[in-house]
Amino acid sequence: MINDSMSIIRDGDQDYLPIPLPGAEGVHVKVLKADVEKDRVVVKIKFEPGSRLPRHVHHCRAIAYTMSGQWAYDEGSFTAGEVAWEEEGNDHTPWSDEGAELFIVFDGRNGRYLDNFLPDGTVVKLDMPFLKAYEGLSLSEAAAIDALSLVEIIPPAA
Repeated sequence: MINDSMSIIRDGDQDYLPIPLPGAEGVHVKVLKADVEKDRVVVKIKFEPGSRLPRHVHHCRAIAYTMSGQWAYDEGSFTAGEVAWEEEGNDHTPWSDEGAELFIVFDGRNGRYLDNFLPDGTVVKLDMPFLKAYEGLSLSEAAAIDALSLVEIIPPAA
């Protein structure tokens, strides 16, 4: 029985979307649920072989379960069945040489999630408005979104 306190998310019906962030080429996301009220976001991330994410700092707790493949960041590497438990303030650069698929739960505070640091010094903040806008989208729906309007961008210091 499905009611207001339970829902079923069928991610097989959902496309993996390219993360529209410089430096995240080859990394894709499915935003399965973005709950504004609880300040919680559930995603699946897929790393293509040889891909990486920009260095980022967490303003949330992240619990990342490795479903398949292998990935790593500064603190260590993870294979299928292993979990990374990341607290607020964790600062790292995730990558995968062979490819990986992760299931991640983000528990935020005040809608803040990740500050991404680009090589030129620009900071791109991925917070609840961005994640909520991408919840459950198809590739064609995501292509119609102006991703830059959903993030805060801080230019490099002069």
